[in-house]
Amino acid sequence: MGERYVLGKIVREWLNEKGLHEYLVDSISFTVDVFVLAIAVIITDFLTRKILISTIHNIVSRTKNHWDDYFYEQKVFKNAAHIVPALVVKGMLPYIFSELGAGVSKFIDTTISVYIVILITIIIGKSLKAIENLSESDESKLQSQQIRSVSQVFRIIAAFIGLLVIISIVFNVRLGGLLGGMAGATAILILIFQDTINGVLANFQINMYDLINKGDWITFEKYGVDGDVVSIDLTTVKVRNWDKTISSVPAVAFVSDSFVNWRGMQETNARRIKRNILIDIRSIDFATTEMIDRYKQVDLVKDYIDQRQSEIIEYNQKNQVSSEFPVNGRRQTNVGIYRAYVQAYLKNHPKIDTSLSLMVRQLQPNDKGLPIEVYCFSNDIVWANYEDIQADIFDHLFAATKFFELRLYQSPGGYDLEDIKLIN
Repeated sequence: MGERYVLGKIVREWLNEKGLHEYLVDSISFTVDVFVLAIAVIITDFLTRKILISTIHNIVSRTKNHWDDYFYEQKVFKNAAHIVPALVVKGMLPYIFSELGAGVSKFIDTTISVYIVILITIIIGKSLKAIENLSESDESKLQSQQIRSVSQVFRIIAAFIGLLVIISIVFNVRLGGLLGGMAGATAILILIFQDTINGVLANFQINMYDLINKGDWITFEKYGVDGDVVSIDLTTVKVRNWDKTISSVPAVAFVSDSFVNWRGMQETNARRIKRNILIDIRSIDFATTEMIDRYKQVDLVKDYIDQRQSEIIEYNQKNQVSSEFPVNGRRQTNVGIYRAYVQAYLKNHPKIDTSLSLMVRQLQPNDKGLPIEVYCFSNDIVWANYEDIQADIFDHLFAATKFFELRLYQSPGGYDLEDIKLIN
């Protein structure tokens, strides 16, 4: 029991002089004690909030740095100010409530201690949130997603430690002994929360290897996802699909399954076009003199044909190749000239980025003919515009095959079979 403070002693002596019953003296004395305590708390809280917080606000508003603004917005300083009145109450307990018994004093002291621990945990959480917001600001050079993930982990750790401290205070158990007692339950906890733990580890891998960031366009066929990443939480990734639906994908899926991240396209401001033109092999032939003369009327391949024809004539003359049969020596083909035309057409197209890879190549023939692959990049990544550009290019290339006396492959349909006569 602590000695009573002066005011409490004076009140009790004055009441005793008045000849009041001991029970009444105790009641009035207790009421005065509570009143004094309340006044002390109110004054302390007022001075802390009005003076300290106001001073901090003035300092924050005048500084050129903006990081302190985020801490002020999260009310970090305001929550810290609430600790002062709690400490005042805790300090006055031995003097005000000492005569009520050890049980009451212990209960009030425990309650205040728990309150202080909760405040400290909140302050840590608010501070970490302020750092998150700071990292997401335009002026910050921090990696926002990495900071956010680490912040979430530390908030969980802080909450867990705060809970352990509260348990140790309430049950009067040493924190070291409490942690030792929990060691046996660790395996069970890991088994129960293994999905959460795997999600947390996956989140760290996502950030470590920079697999995805907020704002990235991703395609994840396994989960039917095609859209922009809107948030990367501790265990899940939220994606806004193009149909405006929201999909939640486990973070662990991004380190265990295959997905497509279109970030590179967005960074280069170019989108890849990769598509095949299937040529009927039966339509491929050597280019005759008449065919070459006609093809030379096409501006895009005129120079190419002249150059190639000069090389071929020189080779055939040097090697005394007979021109009676086309298979002797070297000859131009309609499909070769067509490939050159497609290459020149793409290089001169205003919607194709010629600074990036541009190829027109022949792939392995198959049962559908000879694939001519077009590989290039459009300079417009807007989806609708990209589809229009791609469609316009291939509309033209498909139609151009007829000029070069080539046929496109397609599976036989009703139109192809209408001239077939049935034999009785």
